[in-house]
Amino acid sequence: MTNKFALIDCNNFYASCERAFNPKLEGVPVVVLSNNDGCIIARSNEAKALGIAMGEPYFKIRELVRANSVIVCSSNYALYGDMSNRVMRIIRRYSPEQEVYSIDESFLGLSQMPFDLIPYMHSLKDQVKNWTGIPVCVGIGRTKVLAKLANKIAKKYAKFNGVFDIDQLPKARFNNLLKTIDMGDVWGIGGKSKHKLNQLGIDNALAFCQMDKSLIQNMLGVSAVRIQKELFGHSCLALELLRPAKKQIVSSRSFGHPLVSFDEVNQALTCLARKAVNKLVVDNLGCLSMSVFIRTNPFSKKQAYVNFSKSTTFVNPLHSDRALLPIVSQLLRQIYQAQYQFYKGGIVLTQLVPRDAQYDLFGAKDRAALIVGKASHKPLLNSVISANEIGNDRWLPNAERRSPRYTTQWQELLVIE
Repeated sequence: MTNKFALIDCNNFYASCERAFNPKLEGVPVVVLSNNDGCIIARSNEAKALGIAMGEPYFKIRELVRANSVIVCSSNYALYGDMSNRVMRIIRRYSPEQEVYSIDESFLGLSQMPFDLIPYMHSLKDQVKNWTGIPVCVGIGRTKVLAKLANKIAKKYAKFNGVFDIDQLPKARFNNLLKTIDMGDVWGIGGKSKHKLNQLGIDNALAFCQMDKSLIQNMLGVSAVRIQKELFGHSCLALELLRPAKKQIVSSRSFGHPLVSFDEVNQALTCLARKAVNKLVVDNLGCLSMSVFIRTNPFSKKQAYVNFSKSTTFVNPLHSDRALLPIVSQLLRQIYQAQYQFYKGGIVLTQLVPRDAQYDLFGAKDRAALIVGKASHKPLLNSVISANEIGNDRWLPNAERRSPRYTTQWQELLVIE
């Protein structure tokens, strides 16, 4: 049976999440800012039409924003993450084979579907929109690369109404389409690979398909050969139905204000560590190593840039906040220097293993830590915090334009008057 994949991609996802709860934003330009309201990380189509670029520092476009009445939103990751989960659960209803590729993209395996896929995917698209308010487009193809390419076509041309099956194109039209696709728009071809290809005069997907396979492998490696085969319709990239094992958990943040005192930095890192520990618990993991780091602003002209870090390892995996949070302060004391203003910091948990793994149950040095680490992590503890998490909160990011967390905080539920 011929392979068949669908790529479902949310349109301008962060901006669409904002619109889902504020219909007044429909039809007007909307941008979403990164942490501390720094750079543009999402744009509505209307904002794109104004020439606002992804990653553009906000301070550089303030006049453009003001002149065109652009709505500016601070990032609201709690809302976006929950909306993503809702969208992915709906998509999962349409196939037993799903790969959640990113926060706003999901692949489906459709090879076993004995009916017309176009109306079936229109049903998916309509249900996601009706149940969540998030618009999506669907690309269908014999390979994941073709499905990704089909999704771009579905987004670009309104006549397809958000769903496009690239396999339905005749050979001649398919080749003409490839000729219009810039190499940078081919899934899996990064900036460095594109530059190498451009130096040989390969600037579109059709020219890439016509390259000698051995030349591609010598230049870019076997992964690029797989991409070429996928463009030819030969499936090389299977769905990843299982979540890949995590290698590390990072919880870091650029601070809302430069931090100087030990207590301020300690509060920030302890709060970030709790987020990392919560991820451990959700994934039923423990860690055998922890690192903390703090940095000054690399762009500051008032002080030198420094990046301090300290790590420690454990004989047995730890996962409890009561075991891990006190270690944050211990590591921080070894690297903190009072003469600096710290701009960013974070926690990195590595050597992740299943939560119940035991390596040296009777190791005297870590026996107490193991006992604490093994303590049950009950929901009640979510309301109990460490004293180190209490402070002036100057580390919290600037988010002056953040919308309410409508779906995850009772006190911020949408009120209809």
